[in-house]
Amino acid sequence: MEEKNFEEMRNQFAILKEQLQKQEIVSDRLLRETMKTRSNTISYTKRVGIGAAIFSLIIYPYCYYTHMWSLSFTIVTCLMMLFCVAATFYIHRPVEKLNFMTDDFATVARVMAKFKKQYDDWLHYMAPILIIPWLAWACYEFAWQYAPEGINPWFMCLPIIVGAAIGGLVGYLFHRKAVNAAQNIIDEIEETGK
Repeated sequence: MEEKNFEEMRNQFAILKEQLQKQEIVSDRLLRETMKTRSNTISYTKRVGIGAAIFSLIIYPYCYYTHMWSLSFTIVTCLMMLFCVAATFYIHRPVEKLNFMTDDFATVARVMAKFKKQYDDWLHYMAPILIIPWLAWACYEFAWQYAPEGINPWFMCLPIIVGAAIGGLVGYLFHRKAVNAAQNIIDEIEETGK
């Protein structure tokens, strides 16, 4: 009798252990699916950035041909866009190489932390280094070099400054979206303790 109760308890423990393992597998799979979904946000921000760069690479040469600014400004702007596209590919490449369904959580967290740091470094260091001199040159070209006769050059700077402010805000919102998605993935991994 006692042996029968012991055997029954052992069977119940085995069933309970199996149920817990299945629940852990489902939880693990759900976490991986969530991470994969969040990584789609990161990929979307990359596609939007590349699309904006391609648009710029088309519109700036066109503006040169309509005599809005000089050939040197157009070439430097297009080279700057190509540099930004190359940096975008470089920063996003490790994230795109991740397989969220099979890679271990430590690797995913490390890649996301590196992505987040590189994105923040780009915003705080590279963006001002590139944008401030470019913006000053754009104002000079558009307002002083190629402005119509009799129009105040400072007034001509206004559309460039407003456009830069709007573009900067949109860029910052996409930056925050990508960084927040990476941070959410890191937080989810930390919460599960994996």
